[in-house]
Amino acid sequence: MDKLKKMAAFVRVVELGSFVAAADDLNVSPAIVGRHVADLEAMLDLRLINRTTRSMEVTEAGQRYYHGCKTMLEQMEALEQDVSSEEDARLSGVVRIAAPEGIGAPILLDATASFQVKHPGVLFDLVFDNDQTDFVSSGVDLAIRLAISLEDSSLIVRKLTETRLALFAAPTYLASNGTPKTVADLERHKCLAFGGSRFGDSWPLMTDKGLRKLRQPWKMVVNQTHIYREALVKGLGIGLLPEIMAQDLVASRKLQRIKWHGAFPDVGVFAVYPNRTFQPRRVGMFLAHLRLHMRRQADGL
Repeated sequence: MDKLKKMAAFVRVVELGSFVAAADDLNVSPAIVGRHVADLEAMLDLRLINRTTRSMEVTEAGQRYYHGCKTMLEQMEALEQDVSSEEDARLSGVVRIAAPEGIGAPILLDATASFQVKHPGVLFDLVFDNDQTDFVSSGVDLAIRLAISLEDSSLIVRKLTETRLALFAAPTYLASNGTPKTVADLERHKCLAFGGSRFGDSWPLMTDKGLRKLRQPWKMVVNQTHIYREALVKGLGIGLLPEIMAQDLVASRKLQRIKWHGAFPDVGVFAVYPNRTFQPRRVGMFLAHLRLHMRRQADGL
């Protein structure tokens, strides 16, 4: 089983072209991925990937081994799906999820609805808030969190997808007030802050010197995402949102993404759950379903 894990890591390195990208995809550190590949090379006594600090190249032997690993892993997955299909059809019970209310509709509601089409015996108890979740007192199976980075040694953290922070405003607001192009331009605009943000009374701005806090004389501070979005739609000002929380309003042309000479950090969407030896199969199955659903959402599919 340990060898299969190493093979899976090697396959993702080859497919993604990067140890770092493979580590991010597998939700482990690049050092662990590097160690898995090195262990395979030691076992085979072959160089699979030639790597430097700036580049990597899969060797001829590495290419042959990749195709063999890929075939074997696909066969293993097909076998697991075959033997578990009958059990999956009988999935039942309640999955209790805590999540920021900003991703409740349509993202999480769509994911739960599509999962129930395949598994009608599974019920969901959804708790929407913007606070940290106490798994013990709330009885939550799974929590969704948005953060630039997230580490908690007492919990299992799995990255679902990544989304960009961006500025948004109603087309009517931009038509009346113009479109800001620089940080200095923002000082002449009505800027709205989200009070439930982990960044407090500031926007996280990427600069040549790293992350800095951008503060404005906020025209309004709102601590609920749906009210914050509605304030932007009504043309009350410019606001900062993860793109995954605004794409439905952009698609309906109620909001417009502002292109300007500035950058905000990417935000990870994480699933967090207690470090339990046993996790109900319905929770693990839904987690895999949610990850695929969110990545499609982030890609605009």
